[in-house]
Amino acid sequence: MKRLSQNFLSLFTADIGRRLLGFIAVAYLARVLGKEDFGAINLGFAVLAYGMVLSAAGFPTIGTKKVAQGSSLEIVGQVIGSRLVSTIFVVAAIILIVIAGVQNTTIVWLIILFLSALLPQIFFVDWFFQGKETMGIVSAARVTQAVVYLTVVLIFVRTAGDILWVAVGSICGECAASALLYTQFRKKYNNFQIRLKPSLQLFKQSAPLAIGIILSTLMVNYPIIALGILKTSSDVGLYSAASKLVYTLMMGDRILILLLLPASARKFHESPEKFQELLRDTLRWIVIIGLPVAVGGMLIADDMIKIVFGSEYDMSAPVLQVFIWFFFLTMIHTVFTSGLIGAGDEKSYGKIMVITALSYFIAVSAGAFYFGPIGAALGVVAAEGLSVILMDRAMRFLVPLSPPEKILRVILSVVFMAVVVAYVAQYGFLWALFAGAGCYTLFLILLRAVVWNDVKTFIARF
Repeated sequence: MKRLSQNFLSLFTADIGRRLLGFIAVAYLARVLGKEDFGAINLGFAVLAYGMVLSAAGFPTIGTKKVAQGSSLEIVGQVIGSRLVSTIFVVAAIILIVIAGVQNTTIVWLIILFLSALLPQIFFVDWFFQGKETMGIVSAARVTQAVVYLTVVLIFVRTAGDILWVAVGSICGECAASALLYTQFRKKYNNFQIRLKPSLQLFKQSAPLAIGIILSTLMVNYPIIALGILKTSSDVGLYSAASKLVYTLMMGDRILILLLLPASARKFHESPEKFQELLRDTLRWIVIIGLPVAVGGMLIADDMIKIVFGSEYDMSAPVLQVFIWFFFLTMIHTVFTSGLIGAGDEKSYGKIMVITALSYFIAVSAGAFYFGPIGAALGVVAAEGLSVILMDRAMRFLVPLSPPEKILRVILSVVFMAVVVAYVAQYGFLWALFAGAGCYTLFLILLRAVVWNDVKTFIARF
């Protein structure tokens, strides 16, 4: 089995496993703790998530790129040393803000304990193995983290009084995952002595990435905040139902960035022509796979919402019909992101993300104010579309990418599929799903949008 297929399977399996274990933990805690304390731990996790983004400061992404391009092992000490400095600063700053601004002592201690999970993250060298395109150990570490966390929660959290054990479980999970990764690194390079050496140059290189990643994290939650302020909690619920389905689909996007970033950096280092070919082929297959998902999702949105959330959420269907395009645009965005970072143009990426964040804030705020949940979804899609256009323009200065091959034939196949799905949908969700997939495949073949040689090439690379 080729390296790419092994990496894909390991990441896919690990992500499913983590989601299942996480769902068990969430369901258990929701029943044991009650609404108030369950909300408190979600607040703790939210602070931890922002702390992770701030303390990482783009170092893992820079490290992945440098490792993929063949940098010496000195980069390990530089990343760990730089991350140590940023983590201490971030943890200290957040703790001071929490102590000054939060009156509830339990919540203060809960957040402080959650922030302690950032310390083992310093030695979380998954980025090194990602750069080496060895995803098996990365997947094992992520599953280990989820298993340890769930184990601590099930053993020690019995009543609302045990709430602090949730944070302890998070610490234990991060420690176990970091220990596994670091131990494997030491086994492979047992003669190499890591010297913690914070690098000013690394800070400068990672700054644009850090800005982009932080803004991306903030943007994910902004529509819910905007709807909560400008509209009602019911509107928040309608938007959340649709967005959860789309974010589940975006598991593919997370796997894509883990695989494509190191491959892009390596290919650009080896040959600009190979780099261009990799991005062009990836973009083509994203259109072939992602476009019918977006169009089909629009047509069966009503049935999807009813099956997953019930008839109470009927009004989420129009939101899903709009928001499904965020999935498609984000997949394209990921190709351009991997290309820019792989080619070393982190500054352009950072600038584009600043513009995206500003447009995101304006579009989502205006959309939520005037049109509610649908408007918020339109704002998200519009801002993401603008970001894709800007990314495409930036890529043209590095490596021009021609439109995907036979794109008009693919679009025509999607149109035929849409007609079939629209007709069959009246007979049930599953019939529409299977008819759509079958007809789309048939039209791709009949119109020669995809030929057997394309499939053979894809399989050979995979």
